[in-house]
Amino acid sequence: MPKPKKNRFVEEPPSVFFFKPQGIPLFRLVQVVLGIDEYEVIRLVDYEGMQQKEAAEKMKISRATCARILESAHKKIAQAITKGQAIKIEGGSVVLGRNRYRCRNCDTFWGSAGDEETTLETCPKCKSDRVVDLGREVGAYPTRMERMKRGRGPHRHRERE
Repeated sequence: MPKPKKNRFVEEPPSVFFFKPQGIPLFRLVQVVLGIDEYEVIRLVDYEGMQQKEAAEKMKISRATCARILESAHKKIAQAITKGQAIKIEGGSVVLGRNRYRCRNCDTFWGSAGDEETTLETCPKCKSDRVVDLGREVGAYPTRMERMKRGRGPHRHRERE
């Protein structure tokens, strides 16, 4: 049985989670799934210009793991670009440092501490209730149903003989 993945620390979820070629509807495209940890390594190393060792320390992983994640992310992005596929950012074993929210009315972004119990019901700018929880959208937090399904497995209700 493989060793379970350790959680990777991600500062905050991405503000968008789909990229696609122009002029082709999303439902017609093959999707390449980029994990949130892969997104974070790309952000830290390629965008922020950090060394892999620095990025690994920030994400609380080893430098070798950081290099593997970076290689995997580069391969997926290259595949999507060369084959005209969509990129979807979601999932992975991650812990958010802070969560982000977006208002669908005024397109305002704001953040809060990365506590999955925290929910903001209204936009601080326009007071709209049309708020998107970006942490949940990319799968960083399991939904209530997913947490309930985990349980303790089939042995939990087994009767003793």
